[in-house]
Amino acid sequence: MYPLLRSTNLSLLAATGILASAHVLNAQATGAKRLTDGVKITSTSRIAPGDYRLHDPGSGAVQISGSNITVDFRGAVIRGDGKGIGIHVHDARNVQILNATVTGCQFGIVLDRCVAVRVVHCHTSRNGNLPAGTVIDESGNQPEDNHGAGLQLRDSTGCIVDACTSQHQWDGVDVVRCMHNTIQNSHFSFNGNWGVHFWDSSENTFQHNSAIWCTTGAGELFQALTGWQTYDAQGVGIDHNSCRNRILDNDLRFGGDGIFVRANEGPITPGTVVPPKDGSHGNILIGNDCSYSPNNAIEVDLVDDTVIRDNNCSNSNYGMWLGYSRHCDVAGNLCINDSTHAVEIEDGQFDHFSHNIFGWDAPRPTSSLIYLRQNGRDPTPSRGYVLTGNTFYGAGIPVQLHNTQASATGNTAIGADAAPAAILVADAGSTPAESGSRLSAAAAATSAATQVKAPARLVPGWNVLRGASARDTFAEVAGVPVMLHSLPGKSAQRGFLLPRGFWYQPVPSRAVVRVFSSTGFVSAGEPEVRWPAARLRVTALAPNPAALGERLTVQFSGARAGIPVEAWLNGKPTPVLHQGPHSLQLGQPAGLLISSRYNLILGQRGAPSSAPVPLTVTVAPAQSPHLLTATFSPTSLHAGDLLKVTFTVRNNLPGPASLITQPTAGFTYTEKQAYWDIGAAEVNGALDLRVTSDHPGANDPGSWPWMFGFSRPTLGPGEVTTVTGFIRVETPGDHIFRVGLVAGGARFIDDNAFQTHIQVLP
Repeated sequence: MYPLLRSTNLSLLAATGILASAHVLNAQATGAKRLTDGVKITSTSRIAPGDYRLHDPGSGAVQISGSNITVDFRGAVIRGDGKGIGIHVHDARNVQILNATVTGCQFGIVLDRCVAVRVVHCHTSRNGNLPAGTVIDESGNQPEDNHGAGLQLRDSTGCIVDACTSQHQWDGVDVVRCMHNTIQNSHFSFNGNWGVHFWDSSENTFQHNSAIWCTTGAGELFQALTGWQTYDAQGVGIDHNSCRNRILDNDLRFGGDGIFVRANEGPITPGTVVPPKDGSHGNILIGNDCSYSPNNAIEVDLVDDTVIRDNNCSNSNYGMWLGYSRHCDVAGNLCINDSTHAVEIEDGQFDHFSHNIFGWDAPRPTSSLIYLRQNGRDPTPSRGYVLTGNTFYGAGIPVQLHNTQASATGNTAIGADAAPAAILVADAGSTPAESGSRLSAAAAATSAATQVKAPARLVPGWNVLRGASARDTFAEVAGVPVMLHSLPGKSAQRGFLLPRGFWYQPVPSRAVVRVFSSTGFVSAGEPEVRWPAARLRVTALAPNPAALGERLTVQFSGARAGIPVEAWLNGKPTPVLHQGPHSLQLGQPAGLLISSRYNLILGQRGAPSSAPVPLTVTVAPAQSPHLLTATFSPTSLHAGDLLKVTFTVRNNLPGPASLITQPTAGFTYTEKQAYWDIGAAEVNGALDLRVTSDHPGANDPGSWPWMFGFSRPTLGPGEVTTVTGFIRVETPGDHIFRVGLVAGGARFIDDNAFQTHIQVLP
């Protein structure tokens, strides 16, 4: 959780009823109350401690309503049966829900039609979830609040969620048709879709929370810049007429997106793009760490007047994607080492960029950090961009314009071997206006800059950089960008915040710190890192990448003494071959077919708890299973005849390969059929055989509709097997048929192989 950087507006909280009245805070429970299915609570109550296994009869396993009451669940745990609502607070006013723990329900705690309800110190984790990779309707037409969540606020005003934990489920918290609520100081990490989702909800505040690894797979499945598909999961999602929300000082790293503000329900006027229906305008995004997204650290699409200030948008695919955005105020942000562009905008208008830092540590002399373009698909102009006082480094092209009008004043660009030619590099269809630019190659540090020193020891939390000044704009700790701030309550001191769950790598015992100032990077030392003793951490992983079959050595710290340490790779338990006091030896997962990426997580007593660390296992092409031959016969036949395909497959792995057995070997398809029509499916980690043609019946061009299984479930190392199948052809003409060997759930091993000309006569 990020500490408080800005003071809370107490007058606003009081005006909206968030500060509970004294008689509510001092209310005394008259006796401990035991819970039963569907129990109704309408007065101040203390719940008797215990482990309650409850069923929701229809309106909540526990139902709370009324005014000016407090319900304290300290010591009570509610466990559901996978359905319904654990605690349903409805039509309540000035009610406090304290210390509740709800797990195993579809929804943990739901607030309906409430005013000034406070949910404090509650735990609502491991409730309803959907399988990793599930795709839901992302149009924004519906709130999508029916899949599972720890917390839900619906049709409620002036409520507060404080110091809660809601993790490891589909959504952390859904906010639907709500206004003037505050969610703060809480943990919404490791959810499969959204950390928080605002739908038709305006003027709410989401501050000082963590919502890391909110993506399909929730940190347990490998996800990286070229890894697991994230299907629009986000740390913070804002859509459908959700305006003027304040997203402040949150840790949103490793999300599918860090923050996504969108309006994707179509245009108000048919045939146009903007303005859209139900746009989410005027949202305020300040002081968030959105780094390490495989997609966009911040995405803002088709909306107006978004404030984007002081956010860390580094180490993502795009730091910011602001398609069709208008009048964005983008200031003081950090976009370092983003893979494709620091910022890209198609058909945006009147966005203002000031005092941001955009850079690549490894210079890219032919690439652009910012790309502003008219996309050519519609007449919406790309125009009105203003860039003032920004810093660019490591790029040959700071800002590239395509059919775009932009102006740049007082910006700095630091090249590598040579200075960039200009800030704005424009094509013939663009209108650039540039003045006051400072263009240089990287230079040696000034003597003043070399006086910046890191402390002898770094700790999670604030760390002071001695000698740092306002011109020292950001630092890198072990290569990871961190923003510099004046420390809370100590305006004369500058430093950076080291989060407790900082590392997407084995945590180091020492970390190189370097600071970026007006002339480039300077070293600030290599201090020791003092991590909390009780937090389980991976400190080393070798070899990485590992060759197929190699044993893995994992070193760790922070484990509870006397309790075995367990390991999970992509969410699946992995056998431990040997365990020492601070190390493990692991074997590789069975059934590896191709080079694979994993997240390694350690834990104890069946509970994963360490930060994920990536692992690559490399399978050389010669070690993968492969098609030796594939033949079709006859090559000339009549419509209605059977085309026979014969496959020969060899397993080159050092161990057995798993095979699918459905559809059975020798199966016959009609041309119009596909494997999904007959109930067959890929099996993750198992081989299957595919056939397609340039005219695959009634199926989509480019699809591979005809799948064939094997006659046995495994193929031993070095073994060869032959499979036959049949397709009853129906479409006359000259066609090209081809085959593939598929590693289920991953990719084709052999693709478009053994292409054969087949003549189908009437």
